[in-house]
Amino acid sequence: MDKRTWINIIFLAIAATAGPTYAQEALACETQSVDFKKREYRCPLTANGREQQIRFKADFSGSHDDTQLSMNFSLDGLPVTCSKGSKTWLNSEDGDVSLECNFVIDGATGTKKMLRATVNIYHAEFVGIILSAL
Repeated sequence: MDKRTWINIIFLAIAATAGPTYAQEALACETQSVDFKKREYRCPLTANGREQQIRFKADFSGSHDDTQLSMNFSLDGLPVTCSKGSKTWLNSEDGDVSLECNFVIDGATGTKKMLRATVNIYHAEFVGIILSAL
């Protein structure tokens, strides 16, 4: 076999073992308050008539041995339970790091919901957030 065939075989093997990809729809949040220790957001969500996966991710840089980060959420005034695999707190990790909460919303099509998010920051530089529907 020639080199090009081997490259195609390797590429197909990598693609076959990769996890599924999901289209993401970026959603907007409104900043409610900001200081160097805490950021608060209000994020309007609209139900689509079926269970909808939502991801809230916060990115940071400059994390080190005394960094402490956490996030908490409420949806229409009730606490949000993040799905298994989410990471809503971090303590003493180095480098560029992220916190993430995945959760599900449901409701009749067009039902408006309000997500409130608080990001607590100690000894790291806040980079930004991404809210998306998966």
